[in-house]
Amino acid sequence: MKSTQFWIMIKKKQHEVTTIYVVRHGESQSNVYAHENPDKPASHFGEFGSSLTQKGKEQAHTLAQKLKTISFSAFFSSDLNRAKETAEIIASYYNIPVTNEKIIRERFFGEPMSNVKKKTIEKVLDQLAEEKKFAFKYFPNGESGHDVVNRFQKFLKEVAHKHKNKTVLVVSHSYVMRLFLIHAKFAKFDELKGGTIKNAGYFVIEIDDDSFRIVDKHGITRNRGYDDEE
Repeated sequence: MKSTQFWIMIKKKQHEVTTIYVVRHGESQSNVYAHENPDKPASHFGEFGSSLTQKGKEQAHTLAQKLKTISFSAFFSSDLNRAKETAEIIASYYNIPVTNEKIIRERFFGEPMSNVKKKTIEKVLDQLAEEKKFAFKYFPNGESGHDVVNRFQKFLKEVAHKHKNKTVLVVSHSYVMRLFLIHAKFAKFDELKGGTIKNAGYFVIEIDDDSFRIVDKHGITRNRGYDDEE
């Protein structure tokens, strides 16, 4: 009897697992602008940011081809243009609409800043203890690492609850993904700096009763940048 009860519990647990592919958007016009103009913020693209470059669109199509054997049941993206467009390209292969979510936007820093200023500020961040880095804010009115992780995990739990035993794809941003991976003990801050997640790179997590497991990754390399900005 005990053996039978155990088997029923295992089967029940297996049916409650949600698999989520978390993807970084393809190369955007703002990525290119920031690289070519490191001393200028890319704020002129507006609240919803820039669109994908042609290269970014090709990256999204390439990823869609790579994942074509996966049976996705839903697609989500940040409401920023570069993420929306990436998700729409991938979802078009499945003829499934994309749900846009503000809660998985890129980190809100508080004010626009150039890559030069960002790197200067991050020299202070680098000197902090690991836990204090999560409390760090680039500007007083910006988000801390804790703020970003909390809202992203809230979103993941809601998706997992609504899509039990399903596989879904989520397109978000580098800072969001990096902070989640660091929080999940995949790496430390100095191992996942800017550029360590490639455009259209992704990781795969399984969620079961609020337990997160990272089970795969692609285009994510500790301590190695890909020369593309956030």
